[in-house]
Amino acid sequence: MDKKHRKKLKRTAKKKKDKAVAKKTQDKMKKQIGMFDLLPKECSACEKVFPKTREAHMSWRVVVKEEQKKVRLFCPECQEKAQALVENKDEI
Repeated sequence: MDKKHRKKLKRTAKKKKDKAVAKKTQDKMKKQIGMFDLLPKECSACEKVFPKTREAHMSWRVVVKEEQKKVRLFCPECQEKAQALVENKDEI
């Protein structure tokens, strides 16, 4: 096989691999978007109402459990409390 054919085979293999990775990523996104309607309207820990602002979207945390088909939402205050608990546990 000459150099030209090897190069073509390499390009073809790379394209095939890239398509497979893109397909896998797309399937994962579809699953997550399909669970969007399960998003709660308040914090899963303290039941504080989720404000529909850009700031809230950037600071609140969403946790998706695909296997159990559960979506949880946590406000910044509850995130801080959880972080403090984890840090205190590490100190013990």
